[in-house]
Amino acid sequence: MPLLGMKVNRRQFIRSASLCSLGAAGVAGFYTWRVEPHWVDVVQRQMPLANLPDSLVGKRLVHITDLHVGHVVEYDYLQRAIDQTAELQPDLVMVTGDLMTAHHTECIEPAVRLLKRLNPDNCAIFVTPGNHDYGLHVAQDQVVTMLFDELRKVGIHGLRNEQIDYQGLQIVGCDEWMARRFHPQKAFAQFDVSRPGIALTHNPDTLDMPGWDGFEGWVLAGHTHGGQCRLPYFGAPILPIQNRRYEAGEVEVDSVRRLYVNRGLGYTHRVRFMCSPEITQFDLTAAV
Repeated sequence: MPLLGMKVNRRQFIRSASLCSLGAAGVAGFYTWRVEPHWVDVVQRQMPLANLPDSLVGKRLVHITDLHVGHVVEYDYLQRAIDQTAELQPDLVMVTGDLMTAHHTECIEPAVRLLKRLNPDNCAIFVTPGNHDYGLHVAQDQVVTMLFDELRKVGIHGLRNEQIDYQGLQIVGCDEWMARRFHPQKAFAQFDVSRPGIALTHNPDTLDMPGWDGFEGWVLAGHTHGGQCRLPYFGAPILPIQNRRYEAGEVEVDSVRRLYVNRGLGYTHRVRFMCSPEITQFDLTAAV
């Protein structure tokens, strides 16, 4: 009789443990699918820049990337994230590509409407393209051309291998490597190493490509989404880049270049685990 009772208890234990495991898996799945993809993390950092003019010390730069406006990411969530960005009262906003997940031109209007919520009259906004902005098969140059034309109409600066000056700060926007439009020699043709500079590039792998000679400063990038799912001690098992050093966060590339890879706001598949979406706030400081 006692042995029979032990067997029953063991069966009950196994059944209870199985139900608990299924319940835990269900909770984890719900969290990964419904909670963390929209749980935005505001990361606050300093950005020291050599030869920064006194007038720019203390200015606030906010970096966002990979919004992926389209049929996958909920537009209401993106509106809330952009409003959260605006609440930081940035002086400058940098957007490093993949505003859309576009097949053709269908996402241009909602993407422009979304960034317009940042109020370009009150802050300077700079955008460089990503692979998904180039439409189907990353091959439709006309889609990015139309997107950037519409952005300029509302006062947003689109940079494709171009440089622009903001109160003494050089801002360089590189075009997209996967679209075969990444031409750093053109982008950095006017760069002056005696003045402070920030470069924008969508894919951080471009840091390992030739053509960066003569650039010194910070580089802001996206593309990786931080892997979207990360495992303790192992990091992200799947990354869309070659150099795994560039998974996410700050990386000292060499003695004159410092990279920051933002985890992005959107996603291509609705799943995130230990890799929440990100808004990065930098306060500009003079490098010592």
